[in-house]
Amino acid sequence: MINRKIHYFITLAECLSFTQTAARHNVSQTAISQYISGLEERLGVRLFERNQRAVELTEAGKCYYTHITRMLQQYDETLEQIMAIDQGYAGSLKVGVGVYEYCNTEGFFSDFLNSHPEIKVDIMQYPYSELTEKLRLGELNLIIGDALCEDSFSRLGLQSRTLFTSPNYIVAAPEVAERNGGDLRAMLKRECLITTCENSGPSSLRMLRALVQDEFGFVPSNISQTNSLDAQLMLVRARHGVAMVPGFIVDAQGAGLVRFELPSRREISYRLMCLKDSKNPAVQLFFDFV
Repeated sequence: MINRKIHYFITLAECLSFTQTAARHNVSQTAISQYISGLEERLGVRLFERNQRAVELTEAGKCYYTHITRMLQQYDETLEQIMAIDQGYAGSLKVGVGVYEYCNTEGFFSDFLNSHPEIKVDIMQYPYSELTEKLRLGELNLIIGDALCEDSFSRLGLQSRTLFTSPNYIVAAPEVAERNGGDLRAMLKRECLITTCENSGPSSLRMLRALVQDEFGFVPSNISQTNSLDAQLMLVRARHGVAMVPGFIVDAQGAGLVRFELPSRREISYRLMCLKDSKNPAVQLFFDFV
């Protein structure tokens, strides 16, 4: 068994703060410091340079971080596979989907599960920043999201395939559209733009502002954030504002809303992504099947 205290090292390597590392693991700073000192003594190398002002990884520490995170990923995948085998499966997968994508992927999962009942599939939903991070850390085997997610990875390290494309639309309650005379630009200037975009990450407010600027030549002054599609559409139906959503969302859940095409009518690519170095055979099985 792997000593899970190695996560003390991993957290410290990522945040470079003994205080934050101790808080995240709910232990004292002394416990973290003692573990790191003991680890360095056992390895015979210095992993961190630390003084009263800063903590930095040494070159040896950077190398150790890269390899130990890869080993942990493979170890976790092995545990998942043997647990699935013990339950009567031949393998297992953990798949992550974005805020919107679950509305248009049921067919892919249904076909795969019907053809491969021997594979245990767990499906989780996350915003794009968490999707990409969990794939990078090996907590997810595959993700389905906007092609923007690819920018978080090296092109050489990621295997990617387009599942479908869809244009974006602005949607509004009929009353909101009517009080603005059906004028899309007027709505964006007068109404709140409700979005699931995050403060940072692949789908960020900065990205949204740039997109709207490119499409309309201005950025709405009033933007409101929410973290789920259901909440976003609920606010639109409550006449709190308008939203930009993929076309397949309008088809699936846009009943009663008025849709407006964007000037560019650009198609957004939604992709299946996995790490090329994954050792889980079910990953390539799913990727090739889809």
